[in-house]
Amino acid sequence: MRPMAKVFVLNAHSRHGLVSIRCLGGRGLDVTAGSSRRFHAGRLSRYVDRFVAYPSPIDAPEAFVRAIEAELQRADYDMLLPVNEATVETVVQHRDRFEAHTTVPFLPYDQLAVGLDKRRTVEAARAHDVPHPETRFAEEFDIDTVGDELGYPVVVKPTRGSSRNGVSVCHSRADLERTLRETPARYRPLLVQEFVPFGHEVGVYTLYDCSGTLTGLTVQKRLRSNPPEGGASTYRETIRDPELVALADEFLTALEWRGLAMVEFRVDADTGEPKLLEINPRLWGSLALSVYAGVEFPYLLYQLAIGDDVDPQLEYAVGVRARCLFTDAQQVLAREDRATALAEFLTPSSKPCCYDIVSKRDPLPTFGQFAYAVSCLFDRGHDTESGPVDDPDDVSETPPELSPPLS
Repeated sequence: MRPMAKVFVLNAHSRHGLVSIRCLGGRGLDVTAGSSRRFHAGRLSRYVDRFVAYPSPIDAPEAFVRAIEAELQRADYDMLLPVNEATVETVVQHRDRFEAHTTVPFLPYDQLAVGLDKRRTVEAARAHDVPHPETRFAEEFDIDTVGDELGYPVVVKPTRGSSRNGVSVCHSRADLERTLRETPARYRPLLVQEFVPFGHEVGVYTLYDCSGTLTGLTVQKRLRSNPPEGGASTYRETIRDPELVALADEFLTALEWRGLAMVEFRVDADTGEPKLLEINPRLWGSLALSVYAGVEFPYLLYQLAIGDDVDPQLEYAVGVRARCLFTDAQQVLAREDRATALAEFLTPSSKPCCYDIVSKRDPLPTFGQFAYAVSCLFDRGHDTESGPVDDPDDVSETPPELSPPLS
């Protein structure tokens, strides 16, 4: 008899790490959870069979690789699942040391970098005529003409990273000069983009099998974010958007994509045109909503990793929502219209909704999240796997609740 299937989920402190643990454990898999943090939600989940602490992939990448390699040698794992950007990148860069022991279900690094590096993303969008904000790389823009070319305000952002760190909106040449002068070296190189008037943001969440066939799909619209002008989502809803799905699918197919990808668009409030913001080549922070809508991306990825035949899951519940109460409360304080924001916050959802952390079936992670938040304060806001704690995939949103799929 074959031993129980085992998976090793990294970044257990993150909300989508917890969702992955609950999803895979709920399917009967033996789940080992790992993190460089001592206190967090994922460690306390009822679905964790073993916990492994490892060094930070940012601060000590070689020690991190050795620790993961040692755990893979200890047990027979079917899949290694890194979750956040820094960990995915480090694992993929050293995949030859891991694949002797398990499956790493991600693209080779050069292809993955199209999503990890915003410059590569823009270059790919240019090559395949995908609508995107007009962009100037460092060697392409002249401070004297960029305002005429793009029009103020402009957005300055690092080419790497998944958080809002290093991102600035510049309303004048003086703002732009100051930003270019004062942005710390760790956020460089930079790029400059036109500001897209905010209509709304939509993500197309996908999984492709080894032949390039679309195997998993949901589409989510952000209802609220923290910060309100465009940070991590705090409240979101599944929608249908066949035209946007076709645009994302055509783009990813042209890139010969395999595995996970979230393609994010901002819809121009003036023209109604969707413009590509990024490709996220890993599990996403709003994973709870995809699972709640009936598409279990972590389990689909596991099935592909072990070579199972997978029936594509391209249908999902539309009009269901997921909400992060903690960060939704934060966006109330960040808004100028606080009275309106508070009224919206207190109004119950008119549609089926899951909440990101509270789970009757798995209650202890709620307490783990509080411990995690306190530990981050003592660490002066530094997350050893993601950088600063306002990384949208980790601390700024609490770990989500895994609710049963809708019938």
